[in-house]
Amino acid sequence: MQAPLHPDEDQRLRALDAYGMIETPTESDFDDIVELASRICETPVSLMSLLDKDRQWFKASVGTDNDSTPRENAICGHTILQDDLLEIEDTRNDPRTWDNQLIVEEHGMRFYAGVQLRTPQGLPIGTLCVLDNKPRKLTEFQRTALRTLANQVMSQLELRRTLRNQEILRGEMDHRVKNSLQTVQSLIRIYASKVSDPVATEAFAAVDRRLTAVVALHRELHQSSAVARVRMKPFLSGILAHLSQTCPENVRVTSQIADFELSSAEATAVAVVLSECVANAIKHAFPDNRAGEISISFQYEPDGSVRLCCADNGVGKTDTPSEVAAMTSLGQRIMDASAQQIAATLDRAGQDDGYRVSMTFTPVAANHPT
Repeated sequence: MQAPLHPDEDQRLRALDAYGMIETPTESDFDDIVELASRICETPVSLMSLLDKDRQWFKASVGTDNDSTPRENAICGHTILQDDLLEIEDTRNDPRTWDNQLIVEEHGMRFYAGVQLRTPQGLPIGTLCVLDNKPRKLTEFQRTALRTLANQVMSQLELRRTLRNQEILRGEMDHRVKNSLQTVQSLIRIYASKVSDPVATEAFAAVDRRLTAVVALHRELHQSSAVARVRMKPFLSGILAHLSQTCPENVRVTSQIADFELSSAEATAVAVVLSECVANAIKHAFPDNRAGEISISFQYEPDGSVRLCCADNGVGKTDTPSEVAAMTSLGQRIMDASAQQIAATLDRAGQDDGYRVSMTFTPVAANHPT
């Protein structure tokens, strides 16, 4: 007979939908669990079954080519009404199953045991079950193992939902930050259009260029955090291209960037330090419109470490109060914090012929050039 609906069917279906699993591709984590359930319980069939409104859909299976069955044929519909494991030793002798289409056919299933896949709120969204074509009975060890494996399925589902929600939140935060930056940039351009003082006009233009670079930098960093590994040459070259737009005509930026991959966390830290170094050099190193160069080097060292070097040939070391203030500025603290996140060493050196900042760290499993 067909199982009655769960008392909280509407909430149960909403809970199932929140996991976003229906009609998703197979995944080895779940395939391994149903394979293990089949082996431990010594049954030819094992299923991870999710009970939707009109059908039960198999996220993972052993021993069947079907990916779903109609809800009216779902023995698991009875399981979700239980408080614990449902075991039917002979399906032809149980009124819940003796007329089930899966049972009455010639090689129908004669044994069933299933455990609920239950959300933290106690709502059953499906089952982990095993079936056999002959009557039988599970041992206490097999029942305990089936419960444990069902818990593992739910742990995997919860992990995937958490990661998906974090990705959605990250995307929303990125959208809001980008909109805020673009709003500020629009206001700057509106105010710039209303002034006639050449000095003020140039100041607004400089701020506009800087904001354009910041927006682009934010986009690059956001894209890098969406993947596990980041190719550093195109990533840093893109950031430098945006930062170069803030340079006056008397200053040029050159770079030598090796092509290898780092983790997104390491790439982000490098990008933050790089952008702060270049911005600081543009602002302080070349007063009075003197010509100069900002040189960037990013290389893989023979000892396995990675080294970023930002150097300029500007005014270099000074003893003026403004230089002391610059060394304790927010930008310096941002660089220090970024370096600490990846256990990097930061060195700063001011000479008469310029200023240099270098950052060295040992990457986690970097894919370096051969």
